Amino acid sequence: MYNKNGFAMVYIMLILSAIILASSLSISSIGILSAKRMQRYTQSAEVRMLAMHCGESILLLVRNNSALLTATTTMIQGTGSCAYTVNGTAPNKVINITAIKYNLYKRLQITISRFAPTILASWIETK
Repeated sequence: MYNKNGFAMVYIMLILSAIILASSLSISSIGILSAKRMQRYTQSAEVRMLAMHCGESILLLVRNNSALLTATTTMIQGTGSCAYTVNGTAPNKVINITAIKYNLYKRLQITISRFAPTILASWIETK
């Protein structure tokens, strides 16, 4: 009446197809997650470089005119921006920098212990 070997072969093919489909879906989802993680890592590195660039720009401003370090200011750098505040009294100044890009934030704190010549006491990433 029915060929049982044919039905068994169809069931085996269905099971193997399901296993192969599940494997390929899991591999592709791992690849997508890895690509997203790499993109986030690259963006984080860009924000860190932006913060460092802003820190160097601020130090150049200080070198040229130390009176500029008295307020809160925002700098636009390409597609990102940096905000910095200055605390402390001369010659000891603490500059807090926040770089923003891709909805990511990176913060630096620069401490200056002397202006002429400028001497950095510390340059650290903060949270």
